Amino acid sequence: MKTGLLFLIFFVFSVNTFSNNIRVTNAVLTGQNMSNNTTYVQFDLAWDNSWRDNINWDAAWVFIKFKTTYDTAWRTPFITNLGHSVPSGFVYETPSPVTGLLIYRDADGSGNVSLSGVKVLWRYGMDNVADADIVSIKVFAFEMVYVPQGQFWVGDGSTTYGNNGQFSAGSTTNPFLISSENQLTLGGTLTSSLGNRNASVMSTPDDFNNGTTKTLPAAYPKGFNPFYCMKHEVSQGQYTEFLNSLTRWQQKNRVAADISKDTINSFYVMTDTNIIYYRNVIRCPQYGNGTTAPVVFSCTRPDRACNNVNWGDLCAFLDWAGLRPMTDLEYEKACRGPLTPVIDEYAWGNATYKRANSFYVSPENGTEYISPNDTANILYGNIVLGNGDGGVGPVRCGIFARTGTDRIKAGATYYGILDMCGNVHELTTSVGSTQGRVFIGTHGDGILSVNGCGNNSDWPGYIVNEITLGYFSRKGAGFSSDGLQRVRISDRFLGNMVNATRYFQHGIRGVLTSPSTTIKGNKN
Repeated sequence: MKTGLLFLIFFVFSVNTFSNNIRVTNAVLTGQNMSNNTTYVQFDLAWDNSWRDNINWDAAWVFIKFKTTYDTAWRTPFITNLGHSVPSGFVYETPSPVTGLLIYRDADGSGNVSLSGVKVLWRYGMDNVADADIVSIKVFAFEMVYVPQGQFWVGDGSTTYGNNGQFSAGSTTNPFLISSENQLTLGGTLTSSLGNRNASVMSTPDDFNNGTTKTLPAAYPKGFNPFYCMKHEVSQGQYTEFLNSLTRWQQKNRVAADISKDTINSFYVMTDTNIIYYRNVIRCPQYGNGTTAPVVFSCTRPDRACNNVNWGDLCAFLDWAGLRPMTDLEYEKACRGPLTPVIDEYAWGNATYKRANSFYVSPENGTEYISPNDTANILYGNIVLGNGDGGVGPVRCGIFARTGTDRIKAGATYYGILDMCGNVHELTTSVGSTQGRVFIGTHGDGILSVNGCGNNSDWPGYIVNEITLGYFSRKGAGFSSDGLQRVRISDRFLGNMVNATRYFQHGIRGVLTSPSTTIKGNKN
């Protein structure tokens, strides 16, 4: 994140922050056109281990927040799909609604990238900002991975764990091929329909079990069409930045602690405790918080995966960031790619694993890794971590991916997405209920309700401007899961959850439907 305080004409003040190895620096407003009421938000952008090959590529999702002296909350600027500029050798895409830019290589290549002078055209007049207003800006960037269009399988054909369930072809035990985004029949006995074998046995049963049939609408994102997925789970640093962009009233609903008073005794706010619990270190001052101004949150481990969230927190974060939830079908596509399923497989494409040992190598400073560093590729099973903060809980995002590691050792999916198994649970929308099937994949618009909630009416759990219950699948297992069957990418033991509980293993990850057009670098 990069923050600048400036007049729209000349004066600039700025500070730096860091998150998940992607950096935004030198943010300024430049090129103000008072006749058109426009200006550029200019910044430098860099990230490491970038690639583009014949399969896919990585990208930076960049979005902006601003605040004038008379605003009580950070706002999303009005931008369109044209008028922006990125350096030669890169392209940008804009989704609908246009809340930010996807920036990535325009040709095959790999290595660290550093882009100078990226420009985003802000039509500030549309936001009722005057020419000489004093404006604060924040520029955020997340790493994304492109998942291309194409057919793929759901379910892996396993019968090893019997009643844990997974998707199948009709009433068989065979995997099911998704070959288009057309409507799908759920349930029934035909191999041309998407079946479910005793799924969701520890959550609400899918409503197309036991021979009943339902229809999955054509607009429900099934994974055949291309999309971008966050390379990492949302970190505690990113969630802290999110909280610090909200009003006090919005913040109240996005933490577990009561933060309404000047004194906040449960100052580890995500766990409602005054001690570190399951390694979540997002906190606020104990004293001096006032009662109306936003609380200022901090985090000593910004690279660590964020945990102890609920479905409402996930939806609020993704709406604020201009992203959307992932579906349970897209989850399997993002893990397996187009390959034939392997029975009992994990995200890295086989049925073997190496659980992390109980200690870190190096201090927890964003570069730590888990021993044995040459083979470990998953954290699960209540491992008590040594060194650093110690304890049981999540580790830094992407901890198993190091220089020279292959897909298996990095714990990476077919497309290069990290930590889809282990660390924290992936929460995805579920096809197993009417409420889950209303989802049509709309993106967040960057604007939350006054209560700090996501306000996309098609997102599961939306009820009158408030996301309460979630209708989601809990995928990929977490750091405390003790059964390997939970870790398998096709497992649906928790395939249709209906609750609003903040759970110590829940995490956040978002996706973005791929836009239909790209614009080359240096085009205004």
